[in-house]
Amino acid sequence: MPGMDPLGIIGFGTMGEAFAAALRRKHPQLPITAFDVKPDRLAGAAPNLGVTVARDPASVVRESGLTLLCVKPQDIGALMADLAPHTKGRRFVSILAGTRIQRLTEGLGTTQVARFMPNIAAVVGRALVGVSFAPEADPAFRAECLSVAAAFGTSLEIPERLMAAMTGLSGSGLAYVFSFADAMALGGVAAGFDYPTALKIAVEALESAAAMLKSGSAHPRELASRVASPGGTTIQGLRALERGGFAAAVMEAVEAAARRAQELEG
Repeated sequence: MPGMDPLGIIGFGTMGEAFAAALRRKHPQLPITAFDVKPDRLAGAAPNLGVTVARDPASVVRESGLTLLCVKPQDIGALMADLAPHTKGRRFVSILAGTRIQRLTEGLGTTQVARFMPNIAAVVGRALVGVSFAPEADPAFRAECLSVAAAFGTSLEIPERLMAAMTGLSGSGLAYVFSFADAMALGGVAAGFDYPTALKIAVEALESAAAMLKSGSAHPRELASRVASPGGTTIQGLRALERGGFAAAVMEAVEAAARRAQELEG
């Protein structure tokens, strides 16, 4: 991002810090300013990440070309009221769940607003970030936001109406995978392994499967059929999964999270 304007972060919790770390890895010279209502959150991390600590949120906006809003959704109303004298025409990215772009454009007095839906894999630079824009967002702002999002892994532009689905599938989805990995490891323990070894094997299996899926060589069902030989071990395992309603349970998990995300949208 050569020549990128200074970047600001308001809210330095898990995701705010993850964003700072990801941007610092990819753009070592990028000026970053941050603020959090709990100063101890910044005290330890800011010096290590080369982040300048701001005295208040307004300072972050004034000193930044692009500001990431990483506060809790319930805090955005008060924050926008405080920032209003400083935000007209400014550029913002929000990661707030359940907060529509229209509310942000109206509260901040600017059309240059984007919305990110990352997941916790941002802390290791492997998140897929869904990105939506205000209709009036200009091309340069859109390009910069997609580049910022890519610092956390990869970016995918989606219409805002799909943000709830993105939450259910990707934002919440890692929790399903973590639960599946734990269940596989417990199965390995039942079959004779100790848990750490079983978990290592399960994680390697997940990574191998993901690599094959990302190659795009075949549909997931076709890949599963290649593993399942007639009368063999895998088909018995697949039958056990279906007996337990595996596919339906995963589908419902995604839909349930998406429904809740939609409810939060209002």
